[in-house]
Amino acid sequence: MKLAFALALAAILYSCSTQTPLPATEAVTEYPEQELFGARISFFTEDRLATVIDAGRVLQYEKQNLIILDSGIVADFFDEAGRKRTRIWADSGTASEATRNLNAFGHVIAVSDSGERLETEILRYDHSIKMIRADGPVKISTPTDTIYGTGFVADRNLKNWTIEQPEGRTFRDRPSHAQPDSTQSDSLAE
Repeated sequence: MKLAFALALAAILYSCSTQTPLPATEAVTEYPEQELFGARISFFTEDRLATVIDAGRVLQYEKQNLIILDSGIVADFFDEAGRKRTRIWADSGTASEATRNLNAFGHVIAVSDSGERLETEILRYDHSIKMIRADGPVKISTPTDTIYGTGFVADRNLKNWTIEQPEGRTFRDRPSHAQPDSTQSDSLAE
């Protein structure tokens, strides 16, 4: 029995010692060109303020044309007249100076000046077409409706939107329809 135990122990030790070591990898770390705390980024379109993004921390990677936003972000979208139309809050995000696109991650809330409120986990803003998109689960609340779904597309003001696979409830008044009188019912039954 001692011999069997010793052979088993020797086999385990031998198998452990003959494992091929993992190849050595060189750690590659890219450092941002800029790191800012409590920063504000402004994007302009034709000399007009289009978007302002405030973030707790901003990391700018110029080679990748990438701005990483974290520690909470707030983004404001402005219309052609310079009025703030939509505000987005998120845990973190990314932006691009070249495209002026914004990706918001975490607990994302977008609220328009007209009262629409969108909630989702990932929201993308495409500046070239001025559209907001969420591919995952969403909830949109308006003064009269609360709708849930998967997939959402809207203009940057959250005025014109579509939601895929909708379900929800409405608080709109249903128009009352006049009930047919009994003579019409009788004539239809004949």
